[in-house]
Formats: sequence, C-alpha cells, structure tokens
Amino acid sequence: MFRNFVNRTQELDHLNREYNSGNLSLTVIYGRRRVGKTELIRQFVKDKPHIFFQADMRGTLSNALRFRKRASDLFNDMEPAVEDFDGVFEYISKKWENDRKLVIVIDEFSYLAQEDDSIPSVFQLIADEILNGRPFHLILCGSSISMMKRTTLAHSSPLYGRRTGQIQVMPLLLRHMSGFFPGSSPDELIRIYGVTGGIPFYLAFFDPDKDLYENLELSVLSKETVLYAEGEFLLREELREPSTYMNILYSISRGAGRAGEIAAGAFMDTKDLSYYLDTLIKLGFIRKEHPVAEKSSTRKTIYVIDDPFMRFWFRYVLVHRDFIEAGDSSQGIADIKKSYDRYLGETFEQVCKEILTDLNLQDRLPFRFRSIGRQWGKITGRPKGKNDYEIDLVALNQDTKDILFCECKWQKQKIDTDVYFSLKEKASHVKWLREREQHFAIISRSGFTEKMHEIAKQENVLLLTPTEYLLHSKPA
Repeated sequence: MFRNFVNRTQELDHLNREYNSGNLSLTVIYGRRRVGKTELIRQFVKDKPHIFFQADMRGTLSNALRFRKRASDLFNDMEPAVEDFDGVFEYISKKWENDRKLVIVIDEFSYLAQEDDSIPSVFQLIADEILNGRPFHLILCGSSISMMKRTTLAHSSPLYGRRTGQIQVMPLLLRHMSGFFPGSSPDELIRIYGVTGGIPFYLAFFDPDKDLYENLELSVLSKETVLYAEGEFLLREELREPSTYMNILYSISRGAGRAGEIAAGAFMDTKDLSYYLDTLIKLGFIRKEHPVAEKSSTRKTIYVIDDPFMRFWFRYVLVHRDFIEAGDSSQGIADIKKSYDRYLGETFEQVCKEILTDLNLQDRLPFRFRSIGRQWGKITGRPKGKNDYEIDLVALNQDTKDILFCECKWQKQKIDTDVYFSLKEKASHVKWLREREQHFAIISRSGFTEKMHEIAKQENVLLLTPTEYLLHSKPA
C-alpha cells in the first residue's frame, strides 16, 4: 500500500503553538472517519513525551483499565489501584515531575461519551481540578462529528469553555494530492480526487503505478476490499436508521435535488424528509445550496452529496453490488469508462471552487470575494422550459459591489468564445445590485483557443487551467 504524510502544516503549527503556550492545553480534534486525524496526532507527538490511548466501545471501566496500563507503562511502574479516568489522571499528575509538557491523547473520545453520558463531566473535573496549572497537553479526538460537537464544543457540554483550541481536520485539497502521486498529471489527479475526495486513507489504496481502472478494480469494486463496503460502513457508524439515509442519498445520487424529488426517490413523504436531511448535513454527507446571489431565505433550494467518495460509492458501487458480490467487476468498470467524464463535471466544479478560493486568499483576483457558489434562476419573458439559466460559480462582495461569473469546463476540446458569450448572456439575468462591477472567468481542463485568448485580453477575462493552478500553487 502506498503511504505518505502530506500537508497538515497549518494543523501541526497550531498544535505546536498550543503545546508551547502556558501550562494546561486542551485541544479538541474532530473530522470524518479516515481523514487523517490519528496520523496528524502521531506526527505531532513523535518528538514529545506522550500517552496515546485509543478508546473503544466496551464501556468506561474497560477503557479506564486499559488507559491505566498505558499510563503505568510510561513511568515503568506498577499499575495504580484505580478504576476510573479521574483516578488515572491523578496518578499521572502526581508522577509527572518534568517541566516539559506531557501530551495525553484520548483518541475516539466520542466512543467514551457515546457509552457513558457522564464522561464530559468527568473530563471537566480532570481539566479543572487535576491537570489545571500543570504542564500537560490534553487532546480529545473523535470521528463522530455530531457526538464531538455535542460533548465537547456545544454550549450545553460541561467541557464548553475548557478547550484552548480546536481543529476540524478536513480532506486534502487537489493541490496536496501531488504529494501522494508526484508524477501524475492534473487530469489523473482530478480523476482520483473524484473517487477519494482527498481522504488520505482512501488515497493510500491507489497505486501510482497502476491506472485508475486497475486501482478501482483492486481497491473499490471487489467485495474483499475495505472500500467496497465503506459507504454503508460510514452510515452505520453514525446513524441508527442507515437504510432510510441510504435511500435518501441514493435518490440524490440519481439526480434528485429538490425535497419533493428526493422524497419520491426515497419512497418517503416530503413532510418527513427535513429531519433526515438536516442530520446528513450535520454529518457532512450532503450540503444545502441556494443561488449565491440571492438571500439565504430564498425557497430556491437544492441538496447535493458533499462527500466525493460517498457520491462515487452511491453512483458506481451500490448500483453494481449484485455483480460485484458475484465476483464480476466488469459491469462497474464498463459503466465508469462510459460515463465518468460526464460524472466528473460536478467534481470539476468543486476543484474550480478550490482554485478561486486559493486565488482569493492570495489576492490574485480582481477583488476579494466574500461568498462563492452556484447561481441559477428564471429568465423573464421566455416560454416555460426555455427560461432557466445556471452559472457554475459566482463570487461576490456586497460591500465593494463586485461580482465574478465563472464557467467550469471539463471537456477535451479547447474552449472557444461561444462559452464566454454564453456566460455573459446568462450573467445579464442575475438580479444582484443594478450598479455593480462585473468580472468574468473561465476554468478549462484543456485550455483555450487563440481566439478566446484574444477576446480575454480585450475584455480582461480571467482564463485558468488546473495545470497552471497546480504549477503555481503551494503544496502546503
């Protein structure tokens, strides 16, 4: 398996600042499963005195006794006669006589809290009375985002206000993936990103010496592999009614976007849908979108799968499950070869959003935008069925009255002027501030014609490609 530790410099810098500041530090780390939280922590503690403990679901007593063993091992000592977490922490506090901070990591803290409601209160006491004022850095880490937020970050949590820092570990961006696949072209990176979504655990299954289809056959479309069952596993780990959520996600993966469409595809009443959609949003599986140039209260709302791996799993793995179970991956591979370029259009929009956001942070755009997203609406005066418009990305700044319209094109042909003039025409239908400064951009997989380059110079159109972005962006 190909493995590497890529990026995470910002997170490591934050953890080191926490470690070097004051006495007690308490950092909460959370993020979806497989995103690299544990590896981040291991990189952080490798040159520091530490206790690394991974909790499980066997309850408080079992975990406290295992933690006690890890603590006594650090001091090369007999296990203390204590059977609870506060007792073990008292033992650690008394035994630690070094001025240098000791890092204590409780990984999968959410497992402890899930099995025992009193755990947040126990760790409040540990922070307030046992470790306070002493040279310790306590890290509470968990993969259940909803549980971590409820037990450590919410106002109602006993631990609220005790943390000195928090990190939500996010998937790697496209520009970081070259660290996993240093010889790969932008096209190849985007194709892999469309499957993995930048999750390091998934990337590790992709052999850089094999093409995409070989990797999919060996790592995803085979019933013996971890990634084959991963979509269902993620839902079962987080949810008590995974079948209902699977129906909803499957409905969205088939093209349903509005609540009524999703409910119909999931065999539900629309009135029962909102609770499930809200839960999926909180878990990061889907996102709710509205036209970015309109108020968030607008009724124009669609739902899309936000997690690229889950989107791929529902589109290409679940639908071919019967064949895969029978040991036949050929149907899935044939489907991917036939439709993957078309499927990647939405993934490419996600990549383009990353590109514009990165350029925005570097002040390399005509203005600093504050909002970015898709835009769609109706064209006044046109007959029904021919009165819709959609723009891939629109970025805007309400204060400066600047707006950028961007088209994202994942196609093999170079982009000609017809795409630009179509974009200008669609922009004229966007009802956002009569007095505004308009800017235009096109991001193309394959570059642009000479004619488009000429028009871009004349009208100051920003032309971008993933190749140029990856060439000039910083990997970390």
